[in-house]
Amino acid sequence: MEKEIFTATSSANYIRVNLDAITKNVNILRSLAKGHTGLIGVVKGGCYGLGGIPVTKHLASLGVKEFAVATVAEGQSLRRAGIQGKIHVIGNFTFVEIDKIIENDLIPTVSWADDLKDVDKGKLFKPNGGKFRVNIKVDSGMSRFGVQCEDLHSLVQTIDSLDVQINSIYTHFAGGIMDREGNQAQLDRFLDCSEDYVARTIPRHAAASTGCFQQIGTDLDYIRPGGSMYGLCVANDLPSTKMFQDLGFKPAMSLVAQPTFYKLLPAGRRIGYDGLYTTKEPEWIANIACGWSDGYRRKLSLGVGAVKNNRTGQLCPIVGRVSMDFCTIKLPQKPHPNETYSLITDDFAEKTSCASMARNLDAATDELTSTFSTRLPRVYTSKNKIVDILHAVDYCN
Repeated sequence: MEKEIFTATSSANYIRVNLDAITKNVNILRSLAKGHTGLIGVVKGGCYGLGGIPVTKHLASLGVKEFAVATVAEGQSLRRAGIQGKIHVIGNFTFVEIDKIIENDLIPTVSWADDLKDVDKGKLFKPNGGKFRVNIKVDSGMSRFGVQCEDLHSLVQTIDSLDVQINSIYTHFAGGIMDREGNQAQLDRFLDCSEDYVARTIPRHAAASTGCFQQIGTDLDYIRPGGSMYGLCVANDLPSTKMFQDLGFKPAMSLVAQPTFYKLLPAGRRIGYDGLYTTKEPEWIANIACGWSDGYRRKLSLGVGAVKNNRTGQLCPIVGRVSMDFCTIKLPQKPHPNETYSLITDDFAEKTSCASMARNLDAATDELTSTFSTRLPRVYTSKNKIVDILHAVDYCN
């Protein structure tokens, strides 16, 4: 199928998104929650770099009926693409967003009533006459935005006085997979301060990906996973990654490329900007048309990173600097015709997986995928067949 994809994309590299892996991951997440618990799919950042519209549509095909984005613009993009169901904006609401929120039937997050008070009360209705809806974010210990636990009651009273509907009350855990105690303490504070609203049947949710793995808050009204749906572990340390892998999660994204040029260089040749690598003997060097403008990190230069030969399984080190548009790799021998290489593999392998690269770069796993640019086409596959393509540059992620 690789030859077919290279031809279809007219590109020497592409991101492949395995929709079957996403299906598997969603099923695992549902199994970690109670039967009555719904799933809000977090699709912010273009589904963490995998491509917002095609992946959200796939989630909808799996029965996911509610989605969460970080910004109003992301929600607007989903509506333009025909995405139905509730779309929650989990960034804190400001009054300048009100028109776009109402126009696109989005549900904003509020942590105080200040911005709601600044809105003309006549605007606090949807086009169909329904009440304006908000989600309340509670700061149970993350200490970013969110109403303090002791101030929740006052905020609810103010929102009620504005005749605004409270869609849900939620919180977010600060701790990683290994910090069960800290996340449980946050959940306890959240449950305690929000208990009075159970009688009003206001839904509550707390568990994002980490809470799902720990099964903390998975018995509330919703779980709210993001990166785990795409096979991205929320932490890069080995114990967390092993736990994630043992649960059966499968990375959905890989990055594949063909060399655009290769040559046999004599010993003593310096390679790349600043000439930081020198050949020690005659060496085969290949050029890959993928650099830091595409999202492939400069810190992967000089052997920190490697790519996998998809025919032999051999790892080929990055030599010289990763530049804006290119990187160079050292090959063990002259490449076979049409040989391909994986810059990111859809597994947990050392050097080439997102989890390993994140450890080596001291980065978040989903940070890596989220920064790949639209210069790279996205190819969506299921059952080893192409089902959709987002061509390079022609789309917004």
